[in-house]
Amino acid sequence: MAYPAESIINVDTLISSAGLGTANFGAGMFFADSASSTDAGFLVGSYRDYGSPAEVAVDFAIASEPYAAALAWFSAIPKPKTLRIYLSEEEDSPVQSLNKAVEKGVWFYWYDFDKSLRSDPAVAKLIAAAGDASGKFFAFTTNDANVRDPAISVDVVSQLVTQGSRRAFAFSHATSAYAGFELAAVFSRVNFSSINSTITGEFKKLPGIDAEDLTRTAYTAMKQKGAVFYTVVETGGEKDVGRIINSKSTSTYGEYIDDVFNLDAFVNYLTVALYNALTKVPTKLRQTAAGQQVLINAAAQIGERFIDNGYLGERLYLDEETGEEVLSRGYEILTKAEDIQNITDAERKDRKAAPIVIRLFRAGAIHAVDVTAQVE
Repeated sequence: MAYPAESIINVDTLISSAGLGTANFGAGMFFADSASSTDAGFLVGSYRDYGSPAEVAVDFAIASEPYAAALAWFSAIPKPKTLRIYLSEEEDSPVQSLNKAVEKGVWFYWYDFDKSLRSDPAVAKLIAAAGDASGKFFAFTTNDANVRDPAISVDVVSQLVTQGSRRAFAFSHATSAYAGFELAAVFSRVNFSSINSTITGEFKKLPGIDAEDLTRTAYTAMKQKGAVFYTVVETGGEKDVGRIINSKSTSTYGEYIDDVFNLDAFVNYLTVALYNALTKVPTKLRQTAAGQQVLINAAAQIGERFIDNGYLGERLYLDEETGEEVLSRGYEILTKAEDIQNITDAERKDRKAAPIVIRLFRAGAIHAVDVTAQVE
């Protein structure tokens, strides 16, 4: 028997774990009334996934609210891949249904409820607050004519904006109960890993939703109150039938829908990148400048990705260290690798890195143009 080489060469195999993946921000959820399904096997407190309105029609009548919501969702262009429908328990309030789905680990980002379950403004406010706290985005639609009346300040949109939940928007439409859900479906197709993929809700078209032709007073009231609306745009007798206007969230910070959506995605991608940088090292990430640099590099990769997808963009800003105006590509990581040398003994004992501070500059979107025509 020959002498084994393994007695001379001892090889240790170090395997990196797969790590975490990023969240699916295209996942939509509709919360249906407990009695709405025609399939007795569809148990309350559970959910099913559907790929088309035809599939939804197997479990719900075509006159039902879940089917109407599915029509709106799958009418978006490009078409969403799936819709998840959760059958609420009879005794549960909408907030209880939402919280139970979250507690069960059912993943979704965009969501709406059967119009009969969220018609009360007080309930809509509770739903928005609960969803915001859970990191979910409420695509709410109201048919309340009071939203278009500037003399009324206690309508549901005004109440939602006063509450200030970031992850919600209020769509005003005279007849459609799920126009907002279709707008959410448009956002659901954004792929943050693709080039130039981020969008604004402004000026988007919603197939299957009637474009409204309203009075100047109604338009002004909706814009002032913070309602999203879908309208005919006209000039010189020519009309563009159907454009989203005023695509704002109900955020107390005055954010547009895409501002909130994109930042949620950025935070998720950054969290995953830093987690994987920590955990996929076969040995350990050293608590040194070199280890800190690994984390900084992981954060920078996400900054670059969100420049590529259009969320972040060039901006002039005042450098606090030099006092000079500097052009940023879209983000600035203010933390240096050497900062880890200055962490406290307690932080070192807890095996912490130096905090990473990132300044983000959103690319934003142009929604209006001012023009001065100088005639010579």
